[in-house]
Amino acid sequence: GRLRLTYSLTDENKPGYESGRGNVEMALRALPKPSLKREVMVFVCGKDGFVESYGGRVEREKTSDGSKGKKIQGPLLGILKDAGFDESQVFKY
Repeated sequence: GRLRLTYSLTDENKPGYESGRGNVEMALRALPKPSLKREVMVFVCGKDGFVESYGGRVEREKTSDGSKGKKIQGPLLGILKDAGFDESQVFKY
């Protein structure tokens, strides 16, 4: 396998970097094609708003005592779903 990183700068426009908040077109330019299925894994990390925008919220298991439960993926939503990726291709943290 091969690892490829893409950085996007929200406010700056520097050569060699994507810039902007992100959208389906940016995702499709920066990421492998979703049609490659099992050959693709997209890892989404960042502040809650970024993760939610790209892939949906990371949720927590419910606990009987009200404490913080384990993190769970939750449904795939947002930009990556709209770009054609499925839940087996995206990991949010």
